[in-house]
Amino acid sequence: MLEPFESETGRSGSYPQRPHKSHLGYRIIKVLSIVGAAFALALWPWPVLNEAQRIMLGIFAAAAGLWMTEAIPPFATAILVIVCSAYFLGAPGGPMGFSGATDYLIFVQPVADPVIVLFFGGFILAIAATKFGLDRLMAALILHPFCRSGSSLVLGVILVTGFTSMFMSNTATALMMMAILAPLIHGLSDSRLAKALVLAVAFAANVGGVGTIIGTPPNALAVKALLDAGIRVTFLQWMLFGVPFALTMMLVLWLILINILRPGNSAVFLETTNLPKWNRNLMLVAAVFLVTVLLWVTEAFHGVRPELVAMLPLAVFTSTGLIGTADLKRVEWDVLILVAGGLALGVGLSETGLSQIFVGALPVGELPTLGLVLALGLVTVVLSNFMSNTSAANIIVPIAVALSSGSPMIFAVVVAISASLAMSLPISTPPNAVVYGTGVLNSSDLMRIGSLITLCGIVILMLAISLWQAILTQ
Repeated sequence: MLEPFESETGRSGSYPQRPHKSHLGYRIIKVLSIVGAAFALALWPWPVLNEAQRIMLGIFAAAAGLWMTEAIPPFATAILVIVCSAYFLGAPGGPMGFSGATDYLIFVQPVADPVIVLFFGGFILAIAATKFGLDRLMAALILHPFCRSGSSLVLGVILVTGFTSMFMSNTATALMMMAILAPLIHGLSDSRLAKALVLAVAFAANVGGVGTIIGTPPNALAVKALLDAGIRVTFLQWMLFGVPFALTMMLVLWLILINILRPGNSAVFLETTNLPKWNRNLMLVAAVFLVTVLLWVTEAFHGVRPELVAMLPLAVFTSTGLIGTADLKRVEWDVLILVAGGLALGVGLSETGLSQIFVGALPVGELPTLGLVLALGLVTVVLSNFMSNTSAANIIVPIAVALSSGSPMIFAVVVAISASLAMSLPISTPPNAVVYGTGVLNSSDLMRIGSLITLCGIVILMLAISLWQAILTQ
């Protein structure tokens, strides 16, 4: 039986528990068509490709097709990437020329990659904050001073949502903010303010994740691809360009919402009762949250890697009983698997040399660097509107890094950020789906304002490249 699914990383949807035969048949046709085309590509006698590269081309084509159509859940595609790479490329005496019995592990090791550990720790931190109400307490208390008018409340919602999504799942952040705002929104007679508030939640959750490595999986994929290219990015280094960009986008979002929807200047009452009370457990969660974030941003002083810091909340919360078996089941394992599959795909493209073949086949010399970066960003935005942004990053980041000539960091960062700028449809991101489900919006609201924010984001991103280059190339 096919269960509902929702991924933090991009497109949200569900498979019906009792699918109609026509729906199931359509999905089967899509899967068979994609796999058949991938096999044809792998078996075609390409004169410039060796056997390993042909097999990798088939795996890449199948992964791209399945991720774009979501004929099967994205995490299932990620597992197929890992399994097919290990079986068809990693076997001793196989096309890769491996002789050791464990050489195939290069395709399996991404499951325990430091990026996965970092995200796992981030998920545990977010689960503890949600379980004991630290997120709701901070959000409600911070929002209270912004209730002087509708416009200022929209600004407060944007800031709280954006900063929270830097350290929590954007889906969890959107759900938390909607829980806080729901009584207010349903009691509003002004539909313009209600629309502004729910759009502020969705779009701020999307752009806020740009700020940190753990804010959204495409960021981590970019960091991993750069590390494989010999460039290490620290948590603070990412924040040096990620946070200013996120703050700029939050300001742009606020200006767009108050000028298009005009939420008004009347004072707004925000319900702050029934909030969690400070107790020993809540204080411990708050302390660990603060220490973890401080250690992440001060890596240059103590040298402890972000993935090691991410183990701190895991150790403290499990050993003290604050996180139990039921809480561990709430970890977004599908997201971790999806990221691991993307890393494995990158390993395959790199180890077989197929990524360099791709680069050589593209008319790179005909475009200036800025034009190439813009093209990659636009392709990423378009794909991310219709598929998981992590899946889009999985496809484009390895190619972008291979395409770069002297500026791999610029290319990787632009693709990662562009993946978070896709927010024009209800299916584009889970926060979009969350707020669309309130019934306050229609799809034209998301399309009209989301597309405008995306366009502004691309323009700001292009303008920021020259500014970032001095930071990123140090």
